[in-house]
Amino acid sequence: MIESWTELVHQIHTMGSRTANCLGLLQKAFIYSSRESLKDCLTELAAIKAEEPLLSKKIAEMVRQEKERKVYGDIPKHFLAICGHLETLAAMLAKKFDDNILFSDRAITEISFLSQSLVEILNAATDLVLVKNPILIRYVQESEVMVEKATSQYATHHEERMIEGLCLPIASAVFLKFLDTLKGIAREAKSIAEKIAQ
Repeated sequence: MIESWTELVHQIHTMGSRTANCLGLLQKAFIYSSRESLKDCLTELAAIKAEEPLLSKKIAEMVRQEKERKVYGDIPKHFLAICGHLETLAAMLAKKFDDNILFSDRAITEISFLSQSLVEILNAATDLVLVKNPILIRYVQESEVMVEKATSQYATHHEERMIEGLCLPIASAVFLKFLDTLKGIAREAKSIAEKIAQ
């Protein structure tokens, strides 16, 4: 049975929602040092990645027939890229657990704030798949700028903590990788918003 365009759009939306839920699981794993949430996230990410090729193929077939749907063609790839970033975060989190790496209260607050902001940004980008809302588009774009600024500020504050000897080098590498990866997620969400805006 050939799916309708509406069904395909809902499948893209579901993919985005599941991706945002994975970030929520990682946030829970980070805050509560929960290996179970980390494992659940990795299981879900593997499932999303396994289903993406078929979804992208179906969208590509539909786009060939209806050129005006072209903007949706790359959106699953952006969600897939976000999944890649989430796998990187999961690997860093596993390293944090395995090596018993401790973050300062400030670092925990910063990562928690960014990850919560990104859950909201991802949900907004996902909703754009269903509704081309100019306010949501602007929200995602402006939020990406905020994440860029915040990660730069946090990296600078972190360097100051390193100089003062308040942070260990092993924790530094993990923290900076967290920041870089979260910034990558924001960029992908912005790309989705810009595609929808076309």
